[in-house]
Amino acid sequence: MLLKKRERPIEMRKLESLEGRITLNADYTRQLHQMRLGYAGECQFDCMAEELDDYVIRINDFILARQQLCQIDSIFISEQKIYLLDIKNWSKTYTLNRGGFESLHNDPLDQLKRARKIFINMLESHGIRLPVEARLVFINPEIVLYGMDANLPIILPQQIPDYFNKIRHSSGPITKWEEQIAKKILAQHTDENPYRLQVPYSTESVQPGILCSTCRILMTEKSHKFLCCPKCLETESKAHAVRRSEQELLLLFPDSRPYIHKLYKWCGEMVSKQSLHSLKSK
Repeated sequence: MLLKKRERPIEMRKLESLEGRITLNADYTRQLHQMRLGYAGECQFDCMAEELDDYVIRINDFILARQQLCQIDSIFISEQKIYLLDIKNWSKTYTLNRGGFESLHNDPLDQLKRARKIFINMLESHGIRLPVEARLVFINPEIVLYGMDANLPIILPQQIPDYFNKIRHSSGPITKWEEQIAKKILAQHTDENPYRLQVPYSTESVQPGILCSTCRILMTEKSHKFLCCPKCLETESKAHAVRRSEQELLLLFPDSRPYIHKLYKWCGEMVSKQSLHSLKSK
């Protein structure tokens, strides 16, 4: 049972909306690439986890802010146990030594241990007494781990089906009690994260215009009703392009007023105000 679905991270959506509108430095470009890879891996894991929906309650993208903040990619709640799962879409070669990753500034195993401790403290403060199992799950089959110890809380790609079978066999049908526990846990989630990536931009620094969703360059007018990307030749209706650009405007500048005039300027004056009024009234 899915209680909280996964959303595209707002940092990633903002960077994607800014791409082509400001010059993203190498660090922002690298972080956007990593966000896309991470999100793709998490979505792949979600598809695999659907087979457990009769046995566990799933909460995705959980953020807990108490004295400390922790983020958990996926939580499975069953009658016997709570599973905290950190999903990694890594594809490189890493070395494990003395129970940790060598040459990594932020060891994911240390982060997992810390998240489990914070989560257990939250459970105890709400009178929830269930064992908590935390695992680092690698979704990409190209990952290579040297020095892998079977006692480490790590699930490799080829081990995921067996791990899911283990969860299924130790869990019964979902009960009202489990639903109550899951709702108590979800109530502790917050959307506020002070550590989110912040990119400096303003109305003056952001280039207006309707950009191709793929190439992120200005589209040109093909006809009265259609636009075209001069690079990939993708054709898009003006109505669809305006709605897509409007979403970017509201994401980057949620307090845009007066609205039609701002949208007109944001679309590079490619669509008349009369047409914008007509689109908004539909």
